[in-house]
Amino acid sequence: MIEKKLKNSKEISSIIIRPNPAMPWNIIKRVYLIFGLFILMIAIALSYVNLYLAIPFYGIEFLILGYALYITALKSTFYEEILVDEYNIRVRFVMRKNVKEYILVKDWTNFQYEPPTNLKHSTLFFIQNNKKILLGQRVTDKEREVLKNLIKKI
Repeated sequence: MIEKKLKNSKEISSIIIRPNPAMPWNIIKRVYLIFGLFILMIAIALSYVNLYLAIPFYGIEFLILGYALYITALKSTFYEEILVDEYNIRVRFVMRKNVKEYILVKDWTNFQYEPPTNLKHSTLFFIQNNKKILLGQRVTDKEREVLKNLIKKI
């Protein structure tokens, strides 16, 4: 998902690149709650049949599912932000509190796009001082094409 914002203060343009999440957090909570209710019904049915030894395994399975859904939700909080002003290009890779930031001089930076082939996906990157900064690594080829057009307009 690519969002473009134009901040009128100092003519700063902003492009935010987010991967498409598997499920939003609200749906993850609902799925987990429904699955928990289903496991509770099975546990009640097993207690009527006097199969108490199977109930802890359902509880462990429920906890592991919750942990897996939580980690999946945390991994989808990654985003890239490109801020372009009159003189600089600032590229930020944000994963929760872990932020990698690159500040590039606009006049000395080269932008390149390599189209997709049968063997590899398309790639977008900025080059400055023989250092490549890849953009849009977690989005589809169509979204990279849209991103290429947005960056060329700026």
